[in-house]
Amino acid sequence: MQIEVGSFVIYNGQEYQVVWIYDNGNVEIVTEGQPRKIELVQEGDLTHIR
Repeated sequence: MQIEVGSFVIYNGQEYQVVWIYDNGNVEIVTEGQPRKIELVQEGDLTHIR
């Protein structure tokens, strides 16, 4: 299944939601909760869960 904006993924053992996908293969992901933590990672480092 392809990762797209709104997908839930696992990165470093933690669940994130995809908020942006760049053409160069980078993906912005964010955790739920307070405060929100935003990461910029490579798409290949993510595991799609839903």
